[in-house]
Amino acid sequence: MSGQAGTERTRVRRIRDRGRYDLESIRAVLDANQIAHVAYVESGEPRVIPTLYMRRGDNLYLHGNRQAAFLRHLGAGGLAAISVMSADGIVVARSGFHCSMNYRSVVIFGEGEAVPADEHEEILDAFVETLIPGHAAAVRPATKQELAATAAVRIPINEGSTKIRNGPANDADEDLDADVWAGVIPLCTAVGELVPNPDLKPGIETPAYIEDYTPPA
Repeated sequence: MSGQAGTERTRVRRIRDRGRYDLESIRAVLDANQIAHVAYVESGEPRVIPTLYMRRGDNLYLHGNRQAAFLRHLGAGGLAAISVMSADGIVVARSGFHCSMNYRSVVIFGEGEAVPADEHEEILDAFVETLIPGHAAAVRPATKQELAATAAVRIPINEGSTKIRNGPANDADEDLDADVWAGVIPLCTAVGELVPNPDLKPGIETPAYIEDYTPPA
């Protein structure tokens, strides 16, 4: 695969200098997130589904209940548009017009395909490890019934773009002397205090990989 994923369909038209099309930039934004919004058309009507995803190489993987409409659509080779975004800061300007947000976003277009049967269990295990690093080795193997109830699909990352905004407010020159605070309110995802399950067996200690968990950044 080439190092570029930009196409006419993914070209950034508004504030073009914020657009990037190299696969390295796309991978970086995807790896900093875990939730995607998947848009597709079913029976002539638009649908959009928020869902967990995983990147492996230059494929985006989705999974869920085998009866889920969007997974059936993608597993049959259907087209989808997938959006991912990180909110990095609130941009406070001296005018409402220039207030904004710092962000990193990706949009990908692609046709889905079902994960081959001989890769199915491995991919589902990888989802666990991606979501909670270290946990896949601690849990029991999936049962045949669980594997049969879960679908996994992938979309090649060969048509996409990122759009990134960072830095301070871009106020108009005539507003620079206004008596209004301007700057950036940084945003980040933080880990709160752990909440053990109420039915946790006595004596189970919190493993280090849970205590040290760090969300994607």
